[in-house]
Amino acid sequence: MHTKWVLTEEERDNYIDALKEDLTLLRAKANISQTDLCNIIGLSRQSYSAIESGKKKMVWTTYLSLIAFYDNNLETRDILRGLKGYPAELFRRINNGKNPDVVLFGSEELNKIFKQLDDQALHSLRTLILVEYARCKKIPGDVVVKSFDGTDFFGKIPDEGTEAALKRIQKRIR
Repeated sequence: MHTKWVLTEEERDNYIDALKEDLTLLRAKANISQTDLCNIIGLSRQSYSAIESGKKKMVWTTYLSLIAFYDNNLETRDILRGLKGYPAELFRRINNGKNPDVVLFGSEELNKIFKQLDDQALHSLRTLILVEYARCKKIPGDVVVKSFDGTDFFGKIPDEGTEAALKRIQKRIR
C-alpha cells in the first residue's frame, strides 16, 4: 500500500476532534438546521446532535461528509479552510505534495477580488473570457456573434448595442 493512502487512527481522531470544536459555528454560518444537514449527510438528527454536543464520537465517514458539505458552501468554505479540522495536509499527501484546491485562475487573491465585483463587472469578465475561449478554440466569430449572451454560446443576443459591440469583436478576432 502506498503511504499517501495510509491514515492512522490518531490522525483521523485529531482531524475529527479539531472539527468537532467548530461544528456549531459552521452550521450557524451555513444557516442550516441540524435536520436539514442530516438529510444531506445521511445521518439521524439525534446522532448528529449528540456529536455536536460532544456526547458521541464522530466516525470518519461523517467527518468526510461534513468536510464535503462545508467546503462546498460559499458561506463556510473560507472559515473551514482556516480551521485545524480541515485536512489540508491529507489532501496534499493524496495529491503528491500539491495543493488540490482549485481557485479561479489559480489565485486566492484574484478570487477574493471577483467576489467583490458587481453583476456588470462579472458579465464583462465572462464576455471577455468566452470571446477569448472562442478565439483559442478557433470557434468562428459569427457563431459567437449570433449566439453569445455573455454567459454561454447558446443564448440570444440581448440588445442591438451588444450586437454591434460583438461585431467589432468579431472583426478583431479574424
